[in-house]
Order: sequence, then structure tokens, then C-alpha cells
Amino acid sequence: MPGRPPYPREARIVPVEKGPPGKTVTWYELRADHPKPDSLISEHETEREAQDAKDRYEDADKI
Repeated sequence: MPGRPPYPREARIVPVEKGPPGKTVTWYELRADHPKPDSLISEHETEREAQDAKDRYEDADKI
């Protein structure tokens, strides 16, 4: 299992469409470049949840 990435951490929110054609829903993936480029950190049903996760991921005080 990879170790924790060094700070400052940086992540990005990527919207993705999931589901069968005509019935897709948008999910939000949190992605970062540690331990590998474009690593999936987490998936969220709402953009607000993804933003909260991004804020926690990037905040060195919330380890």
C-alpha cells in the first residue's frame, strides 16, 4: 500500500457519466497524481461531497 503523499497535496474533481445510455447519472471522482498519475482517490454522488473530500485531502491540518 502506498504511503501518504507529501504536502501540499493537490487533487481535482472529474465529473463522469455512469449508467446505461439514456439513463446516465453524473458521479464525481476525486483524482490525484500520487502514487501514480491520475490515481482515483474516491467517488461521490454529488459535487458538494467531492469538494468536501478534496478540501480534506488537501488540508495538512486534517490528517
